[in-house]
Amino acid sequence: MVSDGKMSPEDLKVCRAILAGLVSKERSKINFLFLEPVEFSYFPDYLTIIKRPMDLRTLGENLESGLYSDRGEFYSDAQLIFDNAVLFNKGRSDSSWVVGLAKKMAKAFKREREKAETRELGAAISEDISVINKSKYSAALAETAKPEKKKKIKLKLKRNSSAGELTNIDVLAPSSSGSVEKDLAKPTGDTREEKSKPQLKFKLKVSKKSKEGAEKLEGGTNESNAVAAEARKEDPPMKKKLKLKISRGKELPKGVSVEDNAVINPSSNPTKLPKEDEDRSSKEKVVEKQFKEKVDKEENKTSKGEPEKSSKLSSAEKSSKSGSENASKTCVVKTSPSISTSTVTDITTMATTNFAGSTMNAFRRAQCYKVISSLKRRQHANCKWFLKPVSDPKIVKDYKEKISHPMDLSTLSSKLDRHQYETLAHFVLDLRRIFSNCLQYNTDYGDDFRSAAVECFGCAEDLLNFFVAKHESPTVVYPNLLYCWEKCINAIDSLLKVKNADDGHQTAWYFLQPVTFFCSGSYPEGYLERVNKPIDLGTITQKLMLGCYNSVGAFVADCRTVVKNCKAYYADRDDGELFVKRAERLEESMEIHLGELVMFDRSPDGNEAKQKAKSKCMAIDKPSKSFLEDIMRDLRATTYTDRVAKITESGTQYFEMPVDTTLVPDYLQIVKNPMNLQAIDRKIENGSYKTPEDFEYDVNLIFKNCESIPKIIFIQNENTRTW
Repeated sequence: MVSDGKMSPEDLKVCRAILAGLVSKERSKINFLFLEPVEFSYFPDYLTIIKRPMDLRTLGENLESGLYSDRGEFYSDAQLIFDNAVLFNKGRSDSSWVVGLAKKMAKAFKREREKAETRELGAAISEDISVINKSKYSAALAETAKPEKKKKIKLKLKRNSSAGELTNIDVLAPSSSGSVEKDLAKPTGDTREEKSKPQLKFKLKVSKKSKEGAEKLEGGTNESNAVAAEARKEDPPMKKKLKLKISRGKELPKGVSVEDNAVINPSSNPTKLPKEDEDRSSKEKVVEKQFKEKVDKEENKTSKGEPEKSSKLSSAEKSSKSGSENASKTCVVKTSPSISTSTVTDITTMATTNFAGSTMNAFRRAQCYKVISSLKRRQHANCKWFLKPVSDPKIVKDYKEKISHPMDLSTLSSKLDRHQYETLAHFVLDLRRIFSNCLQYNTDYGDDFRSAAVECFGCAEDLLNFFVAKHESPTVVYPNLLYCWEKCINAIDSLLKVKNADDGHQTAWYFLQPVTFFCSGSYPEGYLERVNKPIDLGTITQKLMLGCYNSVGAFVADCRTVVKNCKAYYADRDDGELFVKRAERLEESMEIHLGELVMFDRSPDGNEAKQKAKSKCMAIDKPSKSFLEDIMRDLRATTYTDRVAKITESGTQYFEMPVDTTLVPDYLQIVKNPMNLQAIDRKIENGSYKTPEDFEYDVNLIFKNCESIPKIIFIQNENTRTW
């Protein structure tokens, strides 16, 4: 709602209708660049050219906050959005296509404005006519309500066809209510049955024409009838009223003719589409073919209203030559994940195959809990970003489109609670995905999220080795990482900081996501005929961090394939010069860092690093007995106050002793690993806890067991209570 009420309700309604039309899904192919503000960090020179930035979201916020006093100010800011896009991108080789989208949106704005104003005008006309008719009819009815002598009309009807006898019927003149009373009178001259024959009366509903005819029978001497007739004459037909109320100018309601519609709006005939709409299909086919590869590549920055470069892999020129068949295949805004379903399946299979022997059991599940709790404690500053699913409304849509398998620590724990992991390998896969997703989505060089993800990932690997792999040795229960995975991440980071010489943008931008991300979820025509192994830097990052590479050579080969694929597809294409140059520039930097990585792998230092990786195991100090006893003392000091009885008692009294299985016979069928505070005291006394995580797990196990019981039974003994 408007906060200060400056704009009139009529103007506000029109502006809202226009804005809704501009941001609608039907225009998602052309409006996505203008929905959010431009990210100035990606376009440092934007504010030097554009003095007053504007976008559709800001436009809507200004409207609802009452910053516009009339619709004219709203119109000016709406047009400013598209004028800015034309001004900034005109003459730029890599983003000149944005000008075409801005012009299409400007035309759409004009159409939405005309539609909204036409609807408002129609509603106003209908309201005025209604008010006029109401006043005239009220005056007419007031006149006709005066008592007057009803005139009779003589009609002759056959009473009995067999006798041929005629009967005279007196018909009263029509009243203002629109009905006629007819009195069946006795036959003329017949007085014998005057008392025995009842008089029959009936009412007949008549139409407007019948009323007019009845009025003519009166000779038109009644002044009130003349007023009523004038009011009815000025009353527009019902069909015209319907047209004013519900027609939107693209089709006529049933029963309304073209002539009727023309009378309603003599300035423009809504039964015909505007010239822009009339030949829109033919024009848009040409425009969509020209900008097909550009529109398809919606990604996070473009979704925030940023002008972007042309799409990486599109068949726009090819489709424009292939006639009507390819012309109908218009690109739409991408809704598929960045990684195709087959790619996700392949990576999952690679990360979990040959580990069927790592079936999850109670002990392994306990070790997984310890990994999670220890990671949260050791990386508490960095882990705060990975505790819950990504929910920021500014990025969540783009995130889900780029990340095929979102994961976070709370979801990981919930899946453990519900026993949804069949093997340890599946648990490790999800744990690693938390941080690989972060690196795949946050692709700016020097981004703090990347460093946080790498630190947490390294800590998680050390904890997996300590709590899981060490106990399973020599059996391998989940895929091992490449021994120099950190150096591989550094090599990818070095590619992220490479900038284009002409515009200063990130050279690797078009190589960070799969080709399907830029082409509406599918490969462009002819791509798979030239490219045998589609790959991108985002997928390489995933494979690296999920343990899919067994050697440095495999990682290096995939990195080189990214550039090789681009050259193979664009080498002889008219629109491929720009992308080939980007690939060559990226290749220059790539070969330097990959060459260093290969040399390290073959050097003595590399061999030494391999051996250290095999024997690497972190050290965790054993907690002291006094430290654990202090924790138990603090735990028992907690109290609980019953809300109803208002009684305060110890919060741990029901967890001190084991559950009496004679009172709860099926307890051990539900709870596989019972635990209580007295048992923890004994384990502390015996020195059974080797790590703080072991102690923490047992304490949490008490309450997890309690939550797993559907009904709790409290038993009052002489000295204590149990449940």
